[in-house]
Amino acid sequence: MTKKLPSGELQTELSWEEAVSRYLEDHPDYFQRHPDAVSRLQLSHETGGKAVSLIERQVQVLREQNQALQRQLRELVNNARENDVLSGRVHRYATAMIGCTSLDDVFDTTYDLLRQEFKLDAVVILVQGRPAVGGHPELVPEDDKRLGALLQQFGSGKPICGGKFEESLMSYLFSGRASEIKSSALIPLGEKNPHGVLGLGTQDPHRFHPGMGTVYLTRLGELLTHSLARHHG
Repeated sequence: MTKKLPSGELQTELSWEEAVSRYLEDHPDYFQRHPDAVSRLQLSHETGGKAVSLIERQVQVLREQNQALQRQLRELVNNARENDVLSGRVHRYATAMIGCTSLDDVFDTTYDLLRQEFKLDAVVILVQGRPAVGGHPELVPEDDKRLGALLQQFGSGKPICGGKFEESLMSYLFSGRASEIKSSALIPLGEKNPHGVLGLGTQDPHRFHPGMGTVYLTRLGELLTHSLARHHG
């Protein structure tokens, strides 16, 4: 059963249509000044039958192509904004590393800044080296087999990203927080022969994945590698 509009609402609706019609009559160049409005109109090209005319089909195809291009443009703009944000975060980390005056500063600044700037739930640094007097849990003896096996996985020299890695590796890296981490990134410290790893973990299962770009992660690894070299040798 069709619902009838009250006479007042019907009169208002007709008045709006009449107003639009009169406006277009008074401004015949409207669609020339606003070509985008034409692409959103739904106009049928009568053919005298049920078939769709060639002109109407061409217009439909062009409209669909235009919509696809607009989606691509929005994606490009969003990616550009995300890259700007990441670039700013890496720049702030680089500036902070320059200001570090000791090995403790390097470790503390990395933990604090990466957690805050990159919204991470866990950050771990493991580096082959002689543990200093007073202890640095980040410095692992060179004969540590677990770290040695991990470093061998960086055959390409690039970061490894993904969901949860195998349980023993997650426990080795993130200890008591291993069960909370749903995705992680492992960044080699050192180019050809890595001597350490920077591990990043998050509770977001979609944050790190195998197909993601790793340019900014690589930059973080390079900055930390050079800072460690300055203060640890």
